[in-house]
Amino acid sequence: MNRIVAIASLLSLQLLLSACGAQLIRDFSSSAAPVSPAQTATRHGEFTLAPGQKRPPVSPRTLAAFERANRAITSEEWSVALLELHSLVDSRPDLSGPCLNLALVYRQQDEPEQAERFYRRALQVNPHNLAAHNQYAIFLRQQGRFRDAEQTYLGALAVWEAHPDTHRNIGVLYDLYLGEQQRALQHFNRYQDLTGSGDRVVAGWIADLQRQLMSVAQGGQPG
Repeated sequence: MNRIVAIASLLSLQLLLSACGAQLIRDFSSSAAPVSPAQTATRHGEFTLAPGQKRPPVSPRTLAAFERANRAITSEEWSVALLELHSLVDSRPDLSGPCLNLALVYRQQDEPEQAERFYRRALQVNPHNLAAHNQYAIFLRQQGRFRDAEQTYLGALAVWEAHPDTHRNIGVLYDLYLGEQQRALQHFNRYQDLTGSGDRVVAGWIADLQRQLMSVAQGGQPG
């Protein structure tokens, strides 16, 4: 499988898990970004907080409402999920997690205006929400708004430059959608540095990009 097909396949599955698996955004400050389809499906609330971030206190009642919304999303009971999440947003406007999940549900329901409204609201509530930055950027890429997606990823890196998954995601954007292979290579290399260079898929993308850039430098055409 070549690099472009591999990246496209990964993104397609990741988007499906992100939209239909919105219940996985369990931390109310939601500072984790997508890792991979397999990891996204099994993390169950393991989150990396940006430096200086703390999880806001939530009552058992609020947590129970959030879990009801999660179960509704899992079972694709969208009207129930929307009801629970809107109730949470109304009762706890200081929490960005329910706003992000609303955006994910509206994206799944093909209501892009509402989805964007709640992506923006999630980031207004918590500008350090790395999951919201990344999910919003994926949404913008889907809409063909590639430079807006780039700025959203850069916003995530301004929050925390050492967030590996943002580097991987923006690398994909530069590689496949903006045609900026040198920048893509820089971000893929940074991702590997931060994760210990253990991702063989990304290592393959790096090798392919290096071959392309070498070919261009030697006066050939990118492969």
